[in-house]
Amino acid sequence: MNRKKIVGLIPARLGSVRVKSKNLRLLNGKPLIYYSIKALQGVKSFSEIYVNSESEIIGKVAKRYNIEFYKRPNELASSQSMIDEYIYEFLINVNCDILAVVNPTSPFLTSKDIDNAVNYFLKNDFDTQLACENIRTHCFLKGKAINFSTNGKHPRSQNIPPIQALNFAVTIWNSKNFITQFEKYGYAVYTGKLGFYAFDGFSTIDIDWEEDFQLAEVIMKNLDNIKNIKPQWDSILGKTQNTTKNFESKI
Repeated sequence: MNRKKIVGLIPARLGSVRVKSKNLRLLNGKPLIYYSIKALQGVKSFSEIYVNSESEIIGKVAKRYNIEFYKRPNELASSQSMIDEYIYEFLINVNCDILAVVNPTSPFLTSKDIDNAVNYFLKNDFDTQLACENIRTHCFLKGKAINFSTNGKHPRSQNIPPIQALNFAVTIWNSKNFITQFEKYGYAVYTGKLGFYAFDGFSTIDIDWEEDFQLAEVIMKNLDNIKNIKPQWDSILGKTQNTTKNFESKI
């Protein structure tokens, strides 16, 4: 049985640059932050759950949904504030062994998603576990191929290593090691032994821009219908083949 004290934390500033007051903007009739709170409340391994914000308005929303509110210092709540700083400030005031930070801009995360991420962290004894999406496609950085070679035949996408694109849906730290690293170097996001946990499906949706919010709204309103969609094929397929085995893409 795990005896470590695990704390769940939702960071939520009142202000935001790209989408105005996005944490309180309604998504299918509820504020965006509600979905992260709901998911966290279903995670059994958490000893405590907090919303971390500089705003008493966000605090009132946290209390509405029966979750603890931790008031962040105003100087750590600007768009220039670094994640290392407000996480460190929280950790020196709230004792815990492990901190799991859940991004409120990932509204399709489920309790099971978070549970799985925490269990993976515990199993592998990481100092830092970063949330990512495995993107298996041909990628370049500054004109140079980074996950395949241009010297030779063009590889099929399914045969190249995926790019681990960070989305910070659920970031988990060993609290003690985070504090030690920050106090020594002044930064600590990438502390010690790094691990990566890949999310997939709707859980990878991250709201950064207005278009992201609009897409999330459409999905949220139709989520049940989307999940119940059954695959269909052009009738010509049934006339030529009994199975789809030979219809794999050659592209």
